[in-house]
Order: sequence, then structure tokens, then C-alpha cells
Amino acid sequence: MSDTGIGLTPEQQSRLFQSFTQADASTHKKYGGTGLGLSISRHFCQMMGGDITVASEVGKGSTFTVTLPEEVRQALV
Repeated sequence: MSDTGIGLTPEQQSRLFQSFTQADASTHKKYGGTGLGLSISRHFCQMMGGDITVASEVGKGSTFTVTLPEEVRQALV
């Protein structure tokens, strides 16, 4: 998925998938949220043997890529 939004700095990208972490304080104030959505989504992808990654440029937007294996085997919980 890609957008043409505000984009993210490399520092913001490094924190993006951490639980309860926003890109920065101003983003939280303007857009809201708890900082859990991407963390949980990435965790589920990794449980299935995949991942979510981001490529972003400030002022130009972001691209999120989800990769999943063709076949998901039952994970040990």
C-alpha cells in the first residue's frame, strides 16, 4: 500500500513498528491512535513467516509492503 502523505524520516521509520510508539508527538496529536496497529500487524505477519516493511520519504509519502509465504504452517504458540 502506498500513500502520498507526510512521509517519515529514517528515525521515525526505526520506531514505527514498536508498540505504543508514534512517529513523533506531533503526529499523535494531529492523527491520533495508540501506536499498536502496525506493531500487531507485523507480529501476525511474522507469526506466519512473513513481514511488513516500510519505505518512506518526508513530504512524498510511504509505501508499506506485506510479504507472506504461499503456505502457512501451524505456528507453535
